[in-house]
Amino acid sequence: MAGKKRIMILEENLDEILHLKEVKTQELRVKLIAELEKLFYQAMGIAESPTTENREDWAKICAYIAQVINTLANSYDETRFNEQMKQLEEMIAEAKRKLGKAPAGTPIA
Repeated sequence: MAGKKRIMILEENLDEILHLKEVKTQELRVKLIAELEKLFYQAMGIAESPTTENREDWAKICAYIAQVINTLANSYDETRFNEQMKQLEEMIAEAKRKLGKAPAGTPIA
């Protein structure tokens, strides 16, 4: 099972990303991509852990983070980014529920 601390750190980093939106657009893109890369490697660590029961879910989260990074690298659309961050939050919450870490409907942030 993935460590509670690792998931908590991942969630804290996701929260930091959501608060970066107040910076200028180009600077924002660079910062968001850097933070998403950190989030990607944290999720990858969870996905690769032999103790993680739902590794496939975490691999999907990694793939989705990579997709968001690619979108940001090409352009910055705040509405689309917000939608993608909401989807990412939902994916992480679902993966946590499958681990028995949170009841259904529990927000992660």
